[in-house]
Amino acid sequence: MLTRRIALAASLAALAVPSFAQDKYPSRPITLISPYQAGGTTETFARLLSEEFSSILGQPLVIEQKPGASGTIGAKFVAGAKPDGYTLLANTSQHVMYDGMYQKLPFDSMKDFKPVGILGSAPILVVVAENSPYRSFKEVLEAAKTKNLTFASGAQGSLPHLTGERVAMQAKVKMTHIAFSGTAPALTNVLGGHVDLLYSTAASVMAQIKGGRLRALAVSTKDRMPELPDVPTIAESGMPGFDVTAWYGVWAPKGTSPSVVKILNDALRAASDKPAVRKRMADNSVTPSHLTAEQFAAFAEQERQVWLGVMKNAGLQPEN
Repeated sequence: MLTRRIALAASLAALAVPSFAQDKYPSRPITLISPYQAGGTTETFARLLSEEFSSILGQPLVIEQKPGASGTIGAKFVAGAKPDGYTLLANTSQHVMYDGMYQKLPFDSMKDFKPVGILGSAPILVVVAENSPYRSFKEVLEAAKTKNLTFASGAQGSLPHLTGERVAMQAKVKMTHIAFSGTAPALTNVLGGHVDLLYSTAASVMAQIKGGRLRALAVSTKDRMPELPDVPTIAESGMPGFDVTAWYGVWAPKGTSPSVVKILNDALRAASDKPAVRKRMADNSVTPSHLTAEQFAAFAEQERQVWLGVMKNAGLQPEN
């Protein structure tokens, strides 16, 4: 009898191990690291769908800031996290450009992460203070032929920064970039007249445009924004073919299982289809994404090649 009980206990213990190991994912809250200051554009994009994303997965999504060094401090934290799907990174498209920004990185921006999906994308706007002498983007390009204009962005190596560099290269004019630690201080300096222009995602400046504090001069995408139908595109302003869209991605540590990545990607895309999310995105000039994780991986590599080329051609030297 005792032998039979021991055998039965051993059998039950053996069954318990795989049951524990196969706990349904997710079984606890997920932390999404935003590697910039609180209230920044990356956090804004994440919060547009965080509630619905959490509801679909049945677990809270906790957004946590770890700012510093153009997002690399937060990225390093996630690269070193356990690859179990409970610590993720939300980052701008700058993530795929780190190799062009720094000679030495504490991680490999592509090999140390698994692409999960895109939170959303948005046009980049060129804006000036309401009292700026420039009334159109054509006037800016004309003025830049004879004087060195300055333009601000929220981070060195960010897509708004590189959009400005690309404009200067294609127009064959000189413009000096002034980098700030976040869009908020960049905006403050443009409003104060210390910098001529600001390149920023639409979501970060629409309130100031609608409030009359900023004047939008041009849109980076090939088509005009429905919210700003009178604002021409950069392509319409003397640079045919110009088309740039800012995007914000979610990444997991390398080694994260494909099944977990798929669950996360499916939840992102399903959340993006919710009517409430679509309305919030539309109100913030954000376009939802339906890319699978595999499609996002291919897209990210394509973007990496394009923008590293822009950085090289602009003569931007990686920092030590």
